Amino acid sequence: MRDEDLDWRCYTFLSRRSGPATLEELAGGVGLPAEAVDASVSRLEKALIVSREGDRVRAMATQESLLACQLRYTNDLPLVLENGVIRVRRPDDA
Repeated sequence: MRDEDLDWRCYTFLSRRSGPATLEELAGGVGLPAEAVDASVSRLEKALIVSREGDRVRAMATQESLLACQLRYTNDLPLVLENGVIRVRRPDDA
């Protein structure tokens, strides 16, 4: 299976849930090994589509995803997103 197809299956599963899922629940839901699902979640997380909270993964809301993207790629904003919390950028933040 192509990475894109696996990512779509994982995202679709997460977006249809009412709450977050563990990697084991996600792997069971899409019917694939946990290692492949973990790699997919890492790609989706890097693309700012899902977020991990401890051992749980959830699909980000559209607004949350857009804000996270803007905060990541706009270096002159005085805010950062850290563990789902928006805070003022400190001088030592990269």
